Amino acid sequence: MASSLSAFSLQKDPARKSAITVNVALALHAACKVATGDGDVAKGDLRSAATEKALQALLHGCIKDPDERVRLLAAHAIGDLCRSSGNALTAAEVTYLTETIVKDREPHVRAGCVSSLASIHSQLGGMAAGFHMKTIVGILMSLAADAHPHVHFWALDSLAEVAESAGLNFSGYVSNSIGMLSRLYVSDSHNVETAALASSNMAMELPVTAAIARGVDSVINVLGPDLQDVTKAREMILALVRLFSQEEDVGPRLESLRCLEHLSLYAPEYSKFALHVHRLQSDIESDSTETAVSALHGLSALMRRDAPEVIRTARPGLEERLWDYLNSDPDQADIKTIFANWLHQTGPSNPTEWIQRCNTILTRTKAKAEQPKTAVVKDTAGPELQDEEVAGFAAGIGSKEDDAQAPTSTQELMRWQVRLFAMGCLHDLIAIISKEAAINDDGPGVEALQQRVADVVRIAFSASTAGVAALRVVGMRIIDQILKLFGRVPDPDFPEAMLLEQYQAQISSALTPAFAADSSPELAAAAVSVCATFIATGIVTDIDRMGRILKVLVSALESFSNESESASIGDLQSPSANAQVMVRMAVFAAWAQLQIASAEQKYLLNVVKPHIAQLVPLWLASLREYSRLRFEPDISASLGGASVSDDLDTVYAALNRETLLGFYADAWLSLVDAIASLIDEDSEVVFEAMDGKSAEANANDHDGVNGGTGIVRKSTGINYREEPVAFFFVLFGLAFESLAVRSTDDEATTRQRNLEILQALKKILRPSVSGNAVYQEVVFSETVDLLSRMVLTESFGVQSVVVEIARNLCLVHPSSRQGMQTPINGEALSDDIEQLFELTRIIVLVLGGLIPGLSETPVSVHLEMSEEATALVRTALQALVEVSEVFPSIIKTDLHATILHIFVTILGTGACQATIVPQALPIFRRFLTSVAGDGRAETQSQLRNALARMLLVLRNAQKRETNASLQCEKSTLLAITVLSSITVREIGEDDPLMDRFIGELGESLGAPMTSRVAAGCIRTLLLAGVASGPLVAASTSFIAEGVDLEGLEEGRTLTAQTLTTFASRVPTAQRPAAIALFTSALLERASKSGSGTYQETGARMLDLAAADNTSFRAIVSGISGERKALLERILKARAGVQRGRSDIDGDREPTIALKMNFGG
Repeated sequence: MASSLSAFSLQKDPARKSAITVNVALALHAACKVATGDGDVAKGDLRSAATEKALQALLHGCIKDPDERVRLLAAHAIGDLCRSSGNALTAAEVTYLTETIVKDREPHVRAGCVSSLASIHSQLGGMAAGFHMKTIVGILMSLAADAHPHVHFWALDSLAEVAESAGLNFSGYVSNSIGMLSRLYVSDSHNVETAALASSNMAMELPVTAAIARGVDSVINVLGPDLQDVTKAREMILALVRLFSQEEDVGPRLESLRCLEHLSLYAPEYSKFALHVHRLQSDIESDSTETAVSALHGLSALMRRDAPEVIRTARPGLEERLWDYLNSDPDQADIKTIFANWLHQTGPSNPTEWIQRCNTILTRTKAKAEQPKTAVVKDTAGPELQDEEVAGFAAGIGSKEDDAQAPTSTQELMRWQVRLFAMGCLHDLIAIISKEAAINDDGPGVEALQQRVADVVRIAFSASTAGVAALRVVGMRIIDQILKLFGRVPDPDFPEAMLLEQYQAQISSALTPAFAADSSPELAAAAVSVCATFIATGIVTDIDRMGRILKVLVSALESFSNESESASIGDLQSPSANAQVMVRMAVFAAWAQLQIASAEQKYLLNVVKPHIAQLVPLWLASLREYSRLRFEPDISASLGGASVSDDLDTVYAALNRETLLGFYADAWLSLVDAIASLIDEDSEVVFEAMDGKSAEANANDHDGVNGGTGIVRKSTGINYREEPVAFFFVLFGLAFESLAVRSTDDEATTRQRNLEILQALKKILRPSVSGNAVYQEVVFSETVDLLSRMVLTESFGVQSVVVEIARNLCLVHPSSRQGMQTPINGEALSDDIEQLFELTRIIVLVLGGLIPGLSETPVSVHLEMSEEATALVRTALQALVEVSEVFPSIIKTDLHATILHIFVTILGTGACQATIVPQALPIFRRFLTSVAGDGRAETQSQLRNALARMLLVLRNAQKRETNASLQCEKSTLLAITVLSSITVREIGEDDPLMDRFIGELGESLGAPMTSRVAAGCIRTLLLAGVASGPLVAASTSFIAEGVDLEGLEEGRTLTAQTLTTFASRVPTAQRPAAIALFTSALLERASKSGSGTYQETGARMLDLAAADNTSFRAIVSGISGERKALLERILKARAGVQRGRSDIDGDREPTIALKMNFGG
């Protein structure tokens, strides 16, 4: 290259020299870009002293070239070279460029050097180039004041580039930069009209003012939100931007628009919003395309932040102008972004307006552009075609639809691309509302859309029968959306009928053209999905009334079930192999959707079951083909240096692999879900198909079929098998890979897709399908890693399914089954027992992310506000308890300790009291029931430690340090009661901890806030036979107390009921003493509390009499004095109540006749 540039012959041929110079600069730029790894090829390496020296020599010559394009290429190459070679070369290069600027005063040389300095800084970044920033900025600001236009223009341009790349590191130079740019803007040397004669009129070619404005914009971006705090700099910037916007040249005005856009972002309160919007609206009408495009971009940025406010502020006519602009330029991305942002911000709350807007655009007409008259005679009376001719070939030229779209000879509809975009907006609107409906069925968007469903169906029908194929496809997809959203919604006026039942005719008519001979594969595939959705929604449940819609699916299945090139659907013949794959997968996916829906819609069983034996092998074959395309090495990579004579089919397959993958990717999940639903039903057909057996042969081997459909049910119970079915790894691999690879879809779509895949995976991992394959070391390790990652990153719904998968894998684990079948003391610890702990760890990991105190990381979930989180905690706790029941006995100790720790932590956590604890206590009871009675010393120690920790939680709650303390105390009393009543044999009634708890229970019984709960706990313990003596003593003492505190009376009533119930369970020998004690306590209560308690006390006396009439009579006969009179009054009060009820309810014989005169 060096010799070519220095050849003497080039001196006589300047044009050839320029061409060679440009080629050399371009080659060097490409080579340096490869060295940085920015290109599409593998990263190269130029780090060699000789290579770097040669490159520098060539590039130094290029940056001095008079041609600015060569200089820019060389400058970018120098920046890439410094980036790839390191600090030493960068320092040397900055020094060389600085010295060159000082020594060489040629304008183009200095221009090349400043561009190189800016490129170096831009490529290295703010931090790496920080060592040289002061030098670079100083040189650029010095040369920006140079009188020569060539020098100061490129210096200003480079300064803007440096400021952009430096970011906050440039903040120290902001004040000087603003001051310099202000001075240069008003100086004569930088004014186009008064340029120096020495410039040779070059100022006219270089937009200096635009470069200054670009520098101001860079400074705005450097300051960012700090613009609101720096008053002086902000006022100077606002003044400059206002002056730029008043310039006549397009360049400064464009830059001023960018400045205003950034000012409105960083300092909106200092930006005059209304004036800004009005200016953008005016600039859209500008004759300059660049100005109009820039204004649209600025308007798009404003709409992204607050679209309704922009529309309210703008002058009337903005929307119409935007549609007109889009009609003139259908590829204008900023206008589409404007409408998209507007739709997302206002569509869900006001769908009626958007439905009307889309309908208006579909029917809006414009005056035709006048065409020169010709003598050509038209064969048809179709519309003026232009670009619609190409798009409408699929529907035929001169169709009636096109005639309808041309009202007069002087009017025409909007271009088909604009109408397609409007239909796309309607499609997006329904998609947004559908997502809202999935979260909240009563959302305002759903209700408003339901009221306008007639208009939407009419618009979709009109589009689906239009003359443009793309419009027909979107119209069909909108019908599919409406069916899915409102297919099962009853008509508000006639609840016995479905809302969409009245639109059957329109839907059926819209489907008819989709299967015509002039249709397209895309339209046919969309129509097949509509057919399946229509049948699955239940608008029509009678098979005989499904008519053509069902016949289309059945005939399509018959046609595409054979690998035939002549497969068709309706009158449509597939024009190519790819088109045939598209339609075939749509048909298979449609039947899969019907199979999935049959789990809820039982009438579909009669639709799907006759074809299941035919469908399952087709679904499996399609999944096998998808996995082959998805996972095999790229075919094109294996072609190597294939000659032209090689098999063209293989070349075609390589080129179309991505296309085919798209068709399979759209349908594979439906196929997997359908197969998983059959696995869930234990259908024999699916197991035999996955084992590679012939469906026809097996159909003849089975006599017991369900309903004559050929579907055999497997025997009930879990089918354990060692080896997986032959097709297991295909299903597992597809599901695993889809979960492991990050999706490009939006978050909500990805979350729903992952949830569906996990639901299918849960069914695939049954032992009847997977055998023990999932427990192979490599497979299990990858599976656990994936599930652990999803637990940490996915939503609660996904985590819930992950917990269920981990639970199921534990329950059917080979070690778990061995643990159930071997003696406790004689079982051997298997080598893969660690897998059980890994699966349990996943469940514990879920709880650790929800419950404070279980992990070191803070928990951000508010359990009181999240029903999903509460349900997930319940699912995880249930899974842990179920897993603990099947763990091999020798390793149960660790798991039991973990579960007890989790329950105690939940009990002591304030955030769990309102929602988690009430649901955890029944699970805790089940766990204790499974643990009690195993006779192991470790269990007794664990239970006693749990009781000690619960008593500590109770003591802390009684301090009332938080708002949840009272509820925590009540919950802890209940939990300890559950623990004591179930595991009393393990802990022992004479244990000091039990004595301590009985004491705490007695104190709580006498406290107004906890009396009722404590009374219930005592009832549970007494009826369970736990610590009867101390509890009876505490209860009778509490009843006999005369303390009159609000809240205690209900506790006394419950305690009295407990004692009278307990009296019937006291051994016969001790019963008289118990009745005497209880009677005395009741009389003492009545004497202290007054006549208000007589009725209730009388009822308890009758209960005691019913428990042991003989003992009660003996005790009553022995009472004398005031007690005797009190008892008489109590029983008379009770008898008076009974007589009053008899007057109302009729005569009743008393169950127990008592002698009222105790004196005789």
